[in-house]
Amino acid sequence: MTDLAVRDDPVAAAFSDPAPAPPLAAPPAGGVLHGLDPVARRAFRILNRWFMVPVHRAGLGAWLGSPIGGWMLLLRARGRRTGIVRETPLSYLVAEGSVWVVAGFGPDTQWYRNVLADPSVEVVLPGRRLAATVTEVREPAVRARVLPALIRATGLPSFLGGMNPWRDSDERLLHATDFVPLLRIDPVAGPLSPGPDDPGGSAWLWRQGLVIAASLAGAAVIARVLGAGSRAQRPS
Repeated sequence: MTDLAVRDDPVAAAFSDPAPAPPLAAPPAGGVLHGLDPVARRAFRILNRWFMVPVHRAGLGAWLGSPIGGWMLLLRARGRRTGIVRETPLSYLVAEGSVWVVAGFGPDTQWYRNVLADPSVEVVLPGRRLAATVTEVREPAVRARVLPALIRATGLPSFLGGMNPWRDSDERLLHATDFVPLLRIDPVAGPLSPGPDDPGGSAWLWRQGLVIAASLAGAAVIARVLGAGSRAQRPS
């Protein structure tokens, strides 16, 4: 059956073999992140284990999100060898009814290989916990539509990949991430809408404002206590 016949016959098109997904580019050997792969991976593991994961487990992930530092979720996926559930903090975007993430270290990323083996996952978003299914998306049109917005939602960590999320064009961001797997996370309960604590929301304004105000108040109290102590030690 010719391609033209398949296009003209919707029944034949439904049963025809889908076009193969285009391959990803080879990961770069250099760059800030990939030139220091072993060191960077170890640093991320330490930060994730002792800070990011506990914060999200405690339900405080919303307090970390901002356009500067980016927004994070907690992905819970089953290990392909051990069967143990692994937790991984990831930058994310909510768009087109789904949650989107990337495997920033390329196809060798461990959690990415885990979800390929078992795509059933749990996702902890700020204020929400979802059962979901993961699908890798390689269609160029979808990557062009989603990836730039996702990279911009990452904030400062994007600089580790040699990107400036606020100045680089969409084309530059797509070229810099042409080796990175893009994954769509579809909630079992149905399409998802972005909330105020998700990328693009405004809740970070009052949260970060409250953190800054509390920090300034704490610094003022410490300065007052230290000042009173130094005056008390002065000889009369």
